[in-house]
This record gives sequence, structure tokens and C-alpha cells, in this order.
Amino acid sequence: MSQVPEPTARRETLQFLRWLPVIGSVILMVMVAVIATRTMSELKSAIYWRQHTSREILAAQSYEDNLVNIQNGMRDFVTMGDATSLTLCQHCIQLEPELYDQLVHLTRDNPAQQQRLKDLSVAMKDVFGYDARLIDLYRQRGAEAVLRTEQNGEGKTIAGRALDVLKSFSAEEQKLLYTRDAAEQADYLNAERLLIIGSVLAVALLVLANFMASREMARRRRVEIEREKLIAELQRTLAEVKTLSGLIPICAWCKSVRNDQGYWQTVEQYVHSHSDASFSHSICPNCREKFKDEIAKGRLPHEQSPARN
Repeated sequence: MSQVPEPTARRETLQFLRWLPVIGSVILMVMVAVIATRTMSELKSAIYWRQHTSREILAAQSYEDNLVNIQNGMRDFVTMGDATSLTLCQHCIQLEPELYDQLVHLTRDNPAQQQRLKDLSVAMKDVFGYDARLIDLYRQRGAEAVLRTEQNGEGKTIAGRALDVLKSFSAEEQKLLYTRDAAEQADYLNAERLLIIGSVLAVALLVLANFMASREMARRRRVEIEREKLIAELQRTLAEVKTLSGLIPICAWCKSVRNDQGYWQTVEQYVHSHSDASFSHSICPNCREKFKDEIAKGRLPHEQSPARN
């Protein structure tokens, strides 16, 4: 199995480490964006439901105010004969179905509140029935008969049941409002913390990536400088070196070499003229034995004149 050379593996490791903080930062920012989008969606939902609950509370308050106006207008009519109060009472009675339908529509997602509205509808039928009886009694017998009837407290009891249902309805909506306010505040805090922590981590990773990239660039600059120095040194060395190349014509007998101008030179002369090398003469053991007589006479073999062709 072939193995990756150590320098190549080291470069790949450095490249991976250099880009790792950048990749981590990008992934972190994408995660922050996704989570922030989800958190903002939850925040929008919390805001919507808080506003929705506020509308339900206001609708319940409007219904209760309308009920109070009905009762006040009816009593003013049956006790003082005020026709304007009767007109106001009848107008409020006509408005009641619209206000009731609004409550039903707003609480269609809440079964418990829908059941309270059913109880309210039953209680309001009793209220309207009792008010109609009082108005008929007033028209037939006058205000004194109405006052005697009211003394037993039946009217307050009937109206009280409707008001109790409305108060229970409003209390439940107020409780939901508190819960949804808390959820909205929690979503705000979560989004704020997420954005702060994510931004800090992303900045830290980017700073780390910049540091590692700067260090890698400095290392590359040092390597480049060293390579340029080495190349310059090699160029200087090559400029100072003379080499022998090609076919060299040499005599098979005396070993003289023919130069480019056609003249014959000794090997020492030829090599010296084509390179910076020089010779120092000595004698090998074989030649020492072969030429011992000449050596004894004080003559060296290289002093003999070679035969020329």
C-alpha cells in the first residue's frame, strides 16, 4: 500500500487546520441563523397569541359593559319610565348577538372557554326572560309592582350568574395573557443570548482562522526566502563549476588528448584547461615495481617523452 509522503501529509494537515476555524465559523453562523429564525418564529407566534388574548379580554369586557347597560337601561325604564333608557336597553340587546359571536370566534381554539360561552348563553336567556317579565309587569301594574318583585333578589341572582360566567371567562384569559407574556419574554431573552453567544463564538473562530492563516503565510514566506537563498547558492556553485562532457579523443598508446583546435595535450593539460581541477603527481605500487630501475637512477616515468602519433 502506498503511503503519503510526510511533507505532503504535513501540508495537508496544515491546510485542514488553517481552514478548520473558518469552516467551524461558517457552520456556527448557519446554525445561529437557523436557530434565530426558529426563535423569531416562536417569538412572532408568542406575540400573536398575546395580542389575541388581549383582544379576547377586551371583547369580554365589551360584552360585560353591554350587559350592564342592558340592566341599567331596563331598571331606569321600569322604575322611572324613562323611554330613552328603554331605547338604550333595546339597542344593547340587539348588539348582544354580535358581541357573543365575536367571543365564540376568538375562543374557537379553546374548548374550556367555548364551554363557558355556552353557559353564558344559557344565563343570558334567563336575563332576557326576566327583563321582559319586568317590562311587561311595569306596563301592566306600574313601577311599584316592579319594586316589590325586585325585593326578592331574583333579578340580581339571574344577572349575577351571567356576570360570574363572564368574570370566570376574563380570569382565564388574564391567566393565559400572563403565561403568554412570560413566553414572549423568554423568547426575547433566548434570541438575545443566542445572537450574543453565536456572534462572540463566530468572531473568536474568525480571529483564530486569521491568526492561523497569518502564521501559515509567515511560514511560507520563510520557506520561500530559504528556497531563494538555496537557488542562489546553487546558481553560484554551478557558475563556478566547469564540467567535461561529450566524446573526448584520446590516444590509445600515450593517452594524449586532442583539443578543440586539433592539438594534442596531456591528460593533465586537457583536464586543467576544461575544469578547475589540478593534478598532483604520485606513483602507484604497480608502477613503482615496474619502473624501480628508473627510479633508482633518479628518473621518473612521467619525465619520459611519450611517443606521439
